[in-house]
Amino acid sequence: MNKFVRYLLFLAVLLTLVINFWPKQEGKNTEKVLNLSLDSKVDGMDPATVTSLYATQLTGKVYENLLEYHYLKRPSELIPNLAESMPTVSEDGLTYTFSIKKGVYFHDNVCFPNGKGKELTAEDFVYTFKRIADPAVRSPHFDQLANSIKGYRAFNKHVVIHKGDYSYPVEGIKALDRYTLQFTLITKHPIFLHALARASTSVVAKEAVEYYGDAFVNHPVGTGPFTLDHFNAQSNKIVFSKNKNFREKYYPTDASPALQHMLGPAGKKVPFLDKIIYHVMHEEQPRWLQFKNKVIDCVEVVSTYTQQVFENGTLKQELKQQGVSLVEEACSSMYYIGFNCLKKPLDNQKLRQAMSLAFDREAYNKLFCDGLGIIYPSFIPSSFVGYNPELVNPYITYDLEKARQYLADAGYPNGKGLPTLTVNTSIATKHRIQLEFFAKCMDKLGIKVEIQQSTFPELLKKLLEKDYLISKLGSITDFPDASDFFCGLRFKTVGGGIHMEDPTFDKLYDQAVQMEDFPEKTAAYEKLNGMLVETMPALLLPALPEYMLVHKRVKNYAIDLYSRGAEQYVDVDP
Repeated sequence: MNKFVRYLLFLAVLLTLVINFWPKQEGKNTEKVLNLSLDSKVDGMDPATVTSLYATQLTGKVYENLLEYHYLKRPSELIPNLAESMPTVSEDGLTYTFSIKKGVYFHDNVCFPNGKGKELTAEDFVYTFKRIADPAVRSPHFDQLANSIKGYRAFNKHVVIHKGDYSYPVEGIKALDRYTLQFTLITKHPIFLHALARASTSVVAKEAVEYYGDAFVNHPVGTGPFTLDHFNAQSNKIVFSKNKNFREKYYPTDASPALQHMLGPAGKKVPFLDKIIYHVMHEEQPRWLQFKNKVIDCVEVVSTYTQQVFENGTLKQELKQQGVSLVEEACSSMYYIGFNCLKKPLDNQKLRQAMSLAFDREAYNKLFCDGLGIIYPSFIPSSFVGYNPELVNPYITYDLEKARQYLADAGYPNGKGLPTLTVNTSIATKHRIQLEFFAKCMDKLGIKVEIQQSTFPELLKKLLEKDYLISKLGSITDFPDASDFFCGLRFKTVGGGIHMEDPTFDKLYDQAVQMEDFPEKTAAYEKLNGMLVETMPALLLPALPEYMLVHKRVKNYAIDLYSRGAEQYVDVDP
């Protein structure tokens, strides 16, 4: 073998080795994945029973409503979603008729014949509302709807006796044909349409409910832009994938002046994302670290790390240099320490007023909100109808001497004779630390407080069953009207952490939600608000505006205050 042949053989062997052992270039991953955090595990995604922010965030990916809120309009504006258009309303204001969009399909799922999702019809909405009224479902939303919809309580009474019999009609909910749905109300109810955009009235399929039975809470089957890959109540990761059969829906083509800069994708088909991954993290500091390390793409700014985010009230320069942006909305939530006014000794109004006077909100704001929190004087956020900036709350300003006088008037001078008060909250460290501050304030007054923590589902169960004395929670509003907060006090089954009995309040609430005249409604809301200020069913806490930090790779992000389905409009760089 001559040198030339040996040389060729050597090159051939060398080339083979290079091909086999040279590091392979992986194909670029073009999958668009949005990583988010979830503060707590949830115990299911059944729209009829969801009450927590965490559960509604998840259901909003899978399920849809007749109506939704415009993604880029402020103040928020109701628009059609599964409805073709806004409803036709009868002259007397009692009947709402909707045309349902054609060609909308439920997700492919084994609950349907051959695993193919069926087309949405008006009957699916009739079934959805009947199910909410079924006492076996134990929906906390029934009472609110029953005050509006004609014949809804009659159906409820029927299924109490004839369990599971949905053949009995609801006079006020009819499928006129395959694609026409009609609601008839008991009295005029101008804010009824907002109920049709709430997570609780998201449309469900009878086939899915019957196929999965009790496990339906873990197997959501909707018409929405995403499908659930897998859910386990104990899992620390929840994954949603793009619904490949999602109907033709497009990014908004108009926006409020302040959001005009977000119209770049106007008219493009949504959703843009391939996956959404929720990482369950109970504690705030780990969430902050995961955001800084770009494991999660967005994080809510909370009191735990405001000092690491803001400098002189603006976003820190180092975060700006990293491509992090701050998204802000006016605060639409109320945060409070709630009282069960139905239980002794918290049924004592003077005691509740004394506790409010003894709580140092200015110190709380500096300690937990870096001084950026809003100290609301009443139970209506400033952006809502009914807010009165001139209202004076005599129990909101820290005054320990006055608090001691009120405590004595309540029958407990210097706390004598008062048992230790137990406050229930979730297992998050921030809640324990904040409640320790509350306990110190109460200790100065002579009141002993014991803190009990539990998982969020366990806490929610206690609240719904009224098995608590004091709780720390908050009210996340579903629509931009003060009645949304008031209804939690009017309807005793809602687990917002406050329970009270006041027939006068209830009667005025029922009148207010029927009012069409704006000045009249505003005056009624102001009166309701004033009643709450005096009865003090909760100790109001300072609240931060809605702040979100977003990494540069995330596009089109706006804070979704009400519909919880914003991710269909969000995009990311792969």
